[in-house]
Amino acid sequence: MHDHQPKTLPDGFRKLDPASRRDRFRTVLGTESDLDEFESTGRDESLVELSNLMVESSIGYAPIPLGVAHGFLIDGIKYDLPMATEEPSIIAAASYAARIVAKGGGFESRATEPVMVTQIFLEGATDEGLERLSDASLRIGAEIQPLLGSLPARGGGFRGMTVDRLPKTGIARVNLAIDVRDAMGANILNTAAEGICPLVEELSGGKRLMCILSNAATDRRGWARCSIPFSVLGGTTGAGGDGMEIARRIEMATRVADEDSSRGVTHNKGIMNGISALALATFNDCRSIEAAAHGWAARDGRYRSLSSWRVEEGALVGEIELPLSFGAVGGAAAFHPTSRLALRLLGNPGAQTLARIAASLGLAQNFAALLALVTGGIQRGHMRYHAPRIAYMAGARGTEIAAVAQAMTLEKRYSMHEAESLLEKFRVGQLYRGV
Repeated sequence: MHDHQPKTLPDGFRKLDPASRRDRFRTVLGTESDLDEFESTGRDESLVELSNLMVESSIGYAPIPLGVAHGFLIDGIKYDLPMATEEPSIIAAASYAARIVAKGGGFESRATEPVMVTQIFLEGATDEGLERLSDASLRIGAEIQPLLGSLPARGGGFRGMTVDRLPKTGIARVNLAIDVRDAMGANILNTAAEGICPLVEELSGGKRLMCILSNAATDRRGWARCSIPFSVLGGTTGAGGDGMEIARRIEMATRVADEDSSRGVTHNKGIMNGISALALATFNDCRSIEAAAHGWAARDGRYRSLSSWRVEEGALVGEIELPLSFGAVGGAAAFHPTSRLALRLLGNPGAQTLARIAASLGLAQNFAALLALVTGGIQRGHMRYHAPRIAYMAGARGTEIAAVAQAMTLEKRYSMHEAESLLEKFRVGQLYRGV
């Protein structure tokens, strides 16, 4: 029963040590079974300490399933991709798509240089002042380089400046382009903007409103392509389907997503299922990557599909391009042991390689979803992977979970009531135990 009453923690909670916070947390919430399970899954002291270093008012950590999508062939190199996600079908779908695409030669990919933009917004700058600032681009570049730490020595650094005025507010916008190499770059970008701001104010005559990076990352993009022959596509349904017809339907489904933004949002969410799971596994900034992707989808004023699929010379050809500000060094990516292991699985790639992998994964995830939608429907496979969850929620444990889930799948009835009934049968020997 839901009591609909929020719980409040005491003043000064954030100042307590982690153990005391957890004690207060338990006291406020009571001793329900959920708390017991939280304690059992969140008591690794090294991770409790790590969480305390990473976020304020930490009470532990929320374990997110970490899995591996197998069989990706990207630019002739085989990869198994670490993915962190709570959705049961995502990793299975990615692996399935990767196997199919590999039969057609795998993914081609590329990425732009890792150039990000940091911005200074000014009030009160005159047109003459902005012109003076624009003419000082070389001076700005020379002054900003010492603010970038080791970036210039590693091939990164200042790449240019643009100055314009926002038409409605009249606020002046100064965009500073910086190659951040293998970092995501947020701290570098913000430090550079704040450090150079006094000179920008002096040259322009304006006053700082704010200095902050742009997460749009439109100059830092990943691209991937694949080609799946009709003969390969026809074998994906398990019933000798017509590959040409499946390709036509996938192409049409993508055109619908491009035309109808309400469909396009869901279409692109499916792409981000994979990219966000890779970002989370490597402790990259999922929110930044997702915001940039959706901003890119609406870059011409109308929300569109991030991918394209078309029938071309006996094959289904897919392409994707989007901003991907993945970092491979610095931040949480270098700090957390899970991220370090995930990056090691990938061969410790640089940021550009990570972006190419992410683009390929997004395209694979998109293909798997579209294939399911235009053939048997999305729910058939989804519920099969959801069945073990229902069994667990019904009280099944150990070997009971697989038995009850399989029985639900065979009967195509997925509900808590069905799971409870099957579990009872299993426990009295009325359900096959050989699973």
